[in-house]
Amino acid sequence: MKEKKKDTTSRAVKSAPKKKVAAKKTAKKKAAVKVKPAAAVKKRVDKSNKTVPAEDKKTGGTKKQLPGLMELLIDEADKPVDASAALPPAEKGKTSTLPAPKETNDNNGDEPDPDALARGDHPMSIVDHLDEFRTRFLKIFLAFIIFTAAAFYFSNTIVYYMNKPFLDTNNQLHIFKLTGGFMLRFKASAGTAILLLIPYLLFHAWRFIAPAIGKTERMFSKLTIISSVLLFYSGVAFVFFFLIPFSIKMFLSFIGNYMITTIGADDYLNMVFIFCLLMGILFELPIIMLVLTKFGVVTPELLISKRKYAVVVIWVIAAFVSPPDVISMILCGVPLMGLYEISIVLSRFTLIRKKRKELAQK
Repeated sequence: MKEKKKDTTSRAVKSAPKKKVAAKKTAKKKAAVKVKPAAAVKKRVDKSNKTVPAEDKKTGGTKKQLPGLMELLIDEADKPVDASAALPPAEKGKTSTLPAPKETNDNNGDEPDPDALARGDHPMSIVDHLDEFRTRFLKIFLAFIIFTAAAFYFSNTIVYYMNKPFLDTNNQLHIFKLTGGFMLRFKASAGTAILLLIPYLLFHAWRFIAPAIGKTERMFSKLTIISSVLLFYSGVAFVFFFLIPFSIKMFLSFIGNYMITTIGADDYLNMVFIFCLLMGILFELPIIMLVLTKFGVVTPELLISKRKYAVVVIWVIAAFVSPPDVISMILCGVPLMGLYEISIVLSRFTLIRKKRKELAQK
């Protein structure tokens, strides 16, 4: 038994160093395993740097050097996006590509009208129209200031000729304020400037609306504007040379010799200007009816059927515009009734011409 125990102990002693040797060998193997991947990675990186595909030379070959996850992300981003994939199943069978956007005009979204471009009417926004209106208004206002300053230089002569119908009755006008003389001359100058600027005002109105009028209708518009200017000054001349002198003589005839007239020059001047301006506008009645007939708003039959109402309106206007007496009202109402009859004739002539033109076009 003792001999057996000795043998077991000797075996244990002999086997112990062998385990230490085996542990040293496994440690060396692990160290070799750890070193080998680093060298292999270096070799792979060097190989990838040396062999860059022709497609990646533009980017410097950075795409192949990125990790695998980044390469997958870049490949997914390079793929074309299918728009139909986001659509519901019912709409996938329809068009997969979106329609190309139409070329639209920046101003109103429509293509420019060739007829409008031919007559010089270029597309404009509301801001452009307002800017043009402002420019023309400033020109008219500047012309008004210039004409007023020029008329003020001759204001003494202007006031004399305006007061002449009253001075011919051997009477004089009176001024009741210290600044009355200056204000009288200023009003006379401003009123004269307004009367003289009527053609210039109509000219700018024509230039503002001319692009919207066809070339065939421009001759009609020019004749209409010229006729309106002539009729306006005819009304002013009718009031100043006929109606006002007659009214002054008639009114002063009711003043007895035992009375003294103290009529203010300011009131007299206001009456002259207002009366001249209103009658000049009322004398535009034939032109207004002609234009309304041209656009189909009124017809000669309508004017004839409404004549009795028109007569009442004319006499009410005459009573409002003329001085407060029956004779002046009659002198004002009779010409207006004549102008209404002339409007009917012009309306009939315009309608016949319009129908002939329509038949010729057909």
